[in-house]
Amino acid sequence: MRKINDLIEKILLMLAGSLFAAFILTVLYQVVARNYLKISVSWTDEVAMACFIWSVFIGAAVALRNRKHYVIDIFPPQFVVTQRVLRLFGSLACLPLIYVLIVHGHVLVDMGWNRRSVALGTPMAYLFAALPVAGVAMVLFSIETLYDDISALLNRHPAKSTKEANGS
Repeated sequence: MRKINDLIEKILLMLAGSLFAAFILTVLYQVVARNYLKISVSWTDEVAMACFIWSVFIGAAVALRNRKHYVIDIFPPQFVVTQRVLRLFGSLACLPLIYVLIVHGHVLVDMGWNRRSVALGTPMAYLFAALPVAGVAMVLFSIETLYDDISALLNRHPAKSTKEANGS
């Protein structure tokens, strides 16, 4: 599972980086067109928004795998078992949100086929699809993190992040 998730993470990071670069270039083009070329380009707002939304949701999925979300160490490092229990609780607490992203995101995508963007005229479903896609990636990453959390708690070995376990 870890190797599959490594591949998925690499693909998602390349995609998110590309989308974020496209976001920056689109906004830059919009500024240059408006201020120097004195033309208004209507499609840039929608393209920039779509690139930003997709890169944020993809980044959120990768951050979940790398435990970069909402991690707060309340107890000192000496409380190893307590830290592991809280880490497991945090991983489990993500599951309802992931459910909402997938199930209700799918509903939003279905509704988006009947809505069109103003400037591009494309179905909004392409924009809304970022939610269930990120949710599915989060499920795959959560399986790995939950396994790591449970095995760290049961085996009493130090819990490692996904990157440490891979030797990166």
